[in-house]
Amino acid sequence: MTKANFLLSLVILFLTVSCGSNSNDYEEEFIDENGYVDGTYCAEINYYNPNTGTRSSYNLNVEVESNEVTTIYWGNGGWLDEDHFYPEELDSDGYCSFTSDKGYEYEIQILGEECTSTDETSFQNDLENDNESVTCPKCGDVKDSYDEYCYNCQDEIEHTCRRCGQIDNFMFSTDDYCGDCEDELENTCSKCGGHEYNVNGGICDDCKENEEDY
Repeated sequence: MTKANFLLSLVILFLTVSCGSNSNDYEEEFIDENGYVDGTYCAEINYYNPNTGTRSSYNLNVEVESNEVTTIYWGNGGWLDEDHFYPEELDSDGYCSFTSDKGYEYEIQILGEECTSTDETSFQNDLENDNESVTCPKCGDVKDSYDEYCYNCQDEIEHTCRRCGQIDNFMFSTDDYCGDCEDELENTCSKCGGHEYNVNGGICDDCKENEEDY
Protein backbone atom coordinates (compact mmCIF):
# COMPACT_ATOMS: atom_id res chain seq x y z
CA MET A 1 0.00 0.00 0.00
CA THR A 2 1.36 3.39 -0.98
CA LYS A 3 1.68 6.19 1.54
CA ALA A 4 -1.07 8.20 -0.24
CA ASN A 5 -3.51 5.28 -0.10
CA PHE A 6 -2.68 4.71 3.56
CA LEU A 7 -3.39 8.35 4.43
CA LEU A 8 -6.65 8.26 2.46
CA SER A 9 -7.77 5.17 4.34
CA LEU A 10 -7.04 6.89 7.66
CA VAL A 11 -9.12 9.93 6.64
CA ILE A 12 -12.08 7.74 5.61
CA LEU A 13 -11.83 5.76 8.84
CA PHE A 14 -11.74 8.98 10.89
CA LEU A 15 -14.81 10.40 9.14
CA THR A 16 -16.72 7.15 9.56
CA VAL A 17 -15.97 6.97 13.27
CA SER A 18 -16.81 10.66 13.75
CA CYS A 19 -20.18 10.36 11.99
CA GLY A 20 -21.04 7.24 13.92
CA SER A 21 -20.11 8.94 17.15
CA ASN A 22 -22.27 12.01 16.36
CA SER A 23 -25.21 9.78 15.48
CA ASN A 24 -24.89 7.86 18.71
CA ASP A 25 -24.59 11.09 20.70
CA TYR A 26 -27.76 12.35 19.06
CA GLU A 27 -29.64 9.15 19.87
CA GLU A 28 -28.37 9.12 23.45
CA GLU A 29 -29.41 12.75 23.95
CA PHE A 30 -32.94 12.63 22.43
CA ILE A 31 -33.99 8.98 22.26
CA ASP A 32 -34.30 6.24 24.85
CA GLU A 33 -35.95 2.83 24.88
CA ASN A 34 -39.41 4.48 24.90
CA GLY A 35 -38.72 6.78 21.95
CA TYR A 36 -38.11 10.52 22.02
CA VAL A 37 -37.61 11.85 25.51
CA ASP A 38 -39.94 14.57 26.80
CA GLY A 39 -38.90 18.07 25.78
CA THR A 40 -39.04 20.82 23.16
CA TYR A 41 -37.70 20.00 19.70
CA CYS A 42 -37.16 21.82 16.43
CA ALA A 43 -39.36 20.31 13.72
CA GLU A 44 -40.26 20.79 10.09
CA ILE A 45 -44.04 21.29 9.85
CA ASN A 46 -45.81 20.59 6.55
CA TYR A 47 -49.19 22.33 6.72
CA TYR A 48 -52.13 21.82 4.36
CA ASN A 49 -55.55 23.47 4.53
CA PRO A 50 -57.97 21.63 2.21
CA ASN A 51 -60.52 24.44 2.57
CA THR A 52 -58.24 27.05 0.99
CA GLY A 53 -55.60 24.94 -0.77
CA THR A 54 -52.79 26.51 1.28
CA ARG A 55 -49.78 24.19 1.49
CA SER A 56 -46.58 25.38 3.20
CA SER A 57 -43.59 24.21 5.25
CA TYR A 58 -42.22 25.84 8.40
CA ASN A 59 -39.56 25.23 11.03
CA LEU A 60 -41.25 25.47 14.43
CA ASN A 61 -40.74 24.26 17.96
CA VAL A 62 -42.91 21.38 19.14
CA GLU A 63 -43.45 19.77 22.52
CA VAL A 64 -43.03 16.02 22.88
CA GLU A 65 -44.45 13.99 25.75
CA SER A 66 -44.34 10.18 25.97
CA ASN A 67 -43.01 10.08 22.38
CA GLU A 68 -46.05 12.01 21.12
CA VAL A 69 -46.23 15.52 19.67
CA THR A 70 -48.59 17.39 21.98
CA THR A 71 -48.03 21.06 21.08
CA ILE A 72 -46.91 23.21 18.14
CA TYR A 73 -45.67 26.67 19.13
CA TRP A 74 -45.95 29.83 17.08
CA GLY A 75 -45.47 33.55 17.66
CA ASN A 76 -46.96 35.90 20.27
CA GLY A 77 -47.54 33.14 22.80
CA GLY A 78 -49.79 31.13 20.49
CA TRP A 79 -49.86 27.37 20.15
CA LEU A 80 -51.81 24.44 18.82
CA ASP A 81 -52.23 21.72 21.43
CA GLU A 82 -54.08 18.48 22.12
CA ASP A 83 -57.32 20.37 22.71
CA HIS A 84 -57.42 20.68 18.91
CA PHE A 85 -55.93 17.36 17.75
CA TYR A 86 -55.20 13.86 18.97
CA PRO A 87 -51.49 13.50 19.83
CA GLU A 88 -49.73 11.12 17.45
CA GLU A 89 -46.80 8.88 18.27
CA LEU A 90 -43.48 9.62 16.59
CA ASP A 91 -41.95 6.80 14.59
CA SER A 92 -38.28 5.78 14.82
CA ASP A 93 -37.38 8.54 12.32
CA GLY A 94 -39.12 11.27 14.34
CA TYR A 95 -42.13 11.58 12.00
CA CYS A 96 -45.88 11.75 12.61
CA SER A 97 -48.96 13.33 11.04
CA PHE A 98 -52.43 14.36 12.21
CA THR A 99 -55.53 16.36 11.26
CA SER A 100 -56.75 19.16 13.56
CA ASP A 101 -60.35 19.73 14.65
CA LYS A 102 -60.67 22.30 11.84
CA GLY A 103 -59.62 19.77 9.21
CA TYR A 104 -56.11 21.20 8.71
CA GLU A 105 -53.46 18.55 7.97
CA TYR A 106 -50.03 18.54 9.63
CA GLU A 107 -46.93 16.48 9.01
CA ILE A 108 -44.21 16.68 11.69
CA GLN A 109 -40.55 15.77 11.22
CA ILE A 110 -38.27 16.19 14.23
CA LEU A 111 -35.01 17.93 13.21
CA GLY A 112 -33.20 18.12 16.52
CA GLU A 113 -32.96 20.21 19.65
CA GLU A 114 -35.08 23.33 20.17
CA CYS A 115 -34.91 25.86 17.30
CA THR A 116 -33.02 29.08 17.97
CA SER A 117 -35.01 30.77 15.16
CA THR A 118 -38.31 29.69 13.62
CA ASP A 119 -40.88 30.56 10.94
CA GLU A 120 -43.43 31.55 13.59
CA THR A 121 -44.47 34.81 11.93
CA SER A 122 -45.06 33.26 8.51
CA PHE A 123 -47.02 30.38 10.02
CA GLN A 124 -49.17 32.67 12.15
CA ASN A 125 -49.91 34.99 9.21
CA ASP A 126 -50.90 32.07 6.99
CA LEU A 127 -53.19 30.66 9.70
CA GLU A 128 -54.86 34.05 10.21
CA ASN A 129 -55.38 34.52 6.47
CA ASP A 130 -56.79 31.02 6.14
CA ASN A 131 -59.13 31.53 9.09
CA GLU A 132 -60.32 34.85 7.70
CA SER A 133 -61.04 33.35 4.27
CA VAL A 134 -63.34 30.67 5.76
CA THR A 135 -65.04 32.86 8.41
CA CYS A 136 -68.30 34.64 7.60
CA PRO A 137 -67.80 38.41 8.20
CA LYS A 138 -71.46 38.79 9.19
CA CYS A 139 -71.99 36.09 11.83
CA GLY A 140 -68.54 34.52 12.36
CA ASP A 141 -69.59 31.01 11.34
CA VAL A 142 -67.68 28.85 8.85
CA LYS A 143 -68.07 29.56 5.14
CA ASP A 144 -66.49 28.36 1.91
CA SER A 145 -63.39 30.33 0.97
CA TYR A 146 -64.89 31.31 -2.42
CA ASP A 147 -68.13 32.70 -0.88
CA GLU A 148 -68.49 36.13 0.69
CA TYR A 149 -70.88 34.91 3.40
CA CYS A 150 -71.94 31.60 4.96
CA TYR A 151 -75.04 29.86 3.60
CA ASN A 152 -77.40 31.15 6.32
CA CYS A 153 -76.28 34.77 6.02
CA GLN A 154 -76.36 34.67 2.24
CA ASP A 155 -79.89 33.27 2.39
CA GLU A 156 -80.94 36.00 4.84
CA ILE A 157 -79.41 38.73 2.66
CA GLU A 158 -81.17 37.44 -0.45
CA HIS A 159 -84.54 37.40 1.34
CA THR A 160 -84.26 40.77 3.09
CA CYS A 161 -86.19 43.68 1.57
CA ARG A 162 -83.94 46.60 0.60
CA ARG A 163 -86.74 49.02 1.40
CA CYS A 164 -88.26 47.97 4.74
CA GLY A 165 -85.69 45.44 5.98
CA GLN A 166 -88.20 42.68 6.61
CA ILE A 167 -87.36 39.07 5.68
CA ASP A 168 -89.57 37.57 2.98
CA ASN A 169 -88.87 33.92 2.21
CA PHE A 170 -90.76 34.23 -1.05
CA MET A 171 -88.28 36.76 -2.44
CA PHE A 172 -85.90 35.63 -5.18
CA SER A 173 -82.22 36.57 -5.15
CA THR A 174 -82.94 39.01 -8.00
CA ASP A 175 -85.72 40.79 -6.08
CA ASP A 176 -85.03 44.09 -4.35
CA TYR A 177 -88.29 44.37 -2.42
CA CYS A 178 -90.57 42.12 -0.38
CA GLY A 179 -94.15 41.37 -1.44
CA ASP A 180 -95.61 44.09 0.80
CA CYS A 181 -93.30 46.78 -0.56
CA GLU A 182 -93.84 45.65 -4.14
CA ASP A 183 -97.58 45.89 -3.58
CA GLU A 184 -97.26 49.33 -2.00
CA LEU A 185 -95.03 50.67 -4.76
CA GLU A 186 -97.21 49.30 -7.55
CA ASN A 187 -100.57 50.31 -6.07
CA THR A 188 -99.96 53.62 -4.28
CA CYS A 189 -100.75 56.96 -5.86
CA SER A 190 -97.64 59.09 -5.99
CA LYS A 191 -99.67 62.24 -5.46
CA CYS A 192 -102.19 61.55 -2.70
CA GLY A 193 -100.84 58.32 -1.31
CA GLY A 194 -104.14 56.54 -1.79
CA HIS A 195 -104.37 52.88 -2.73
CA GLU A 196 -105.26 51.90 -6.26
CA TYR A 197 -104.18 48.81 -8.16
CA ASN A 198 -101.55 49.10 -10.89
CA VAL A 199 -100.78 52.81 -10.70
CA ASN A 200 -97.10 51.75 -10.80
CA GLY A 201 -95.67 54.99 -9.49
CA GLY A 202 -98.25 57.19 -11.25
CA ILE A 203 -101.36 58.87 -9.90
CA CYS A 204 -104.75 57.36 -9.12
CA ASP A 205 -107.95 58.00 -11.07
CA ASP A 206 -109.27 60.49 -8.48
CA CYS A 207 -106.14 62.60 -8.78
CA LYS A 208 -106.36 62.46 -12.57
CA GLU A 209 -109.99 63.71 -12.44
CA ASN A 210 -109.02 66.52 -10.11
CA GLU A 211 -106.27 67.57 -12.49
CA GLU A 212 -108.69 67.49 -15.43
CA ASP A 213 -111.19 69.65 -13.54
CA TYR A 214 -108.55 72.31 -13.20
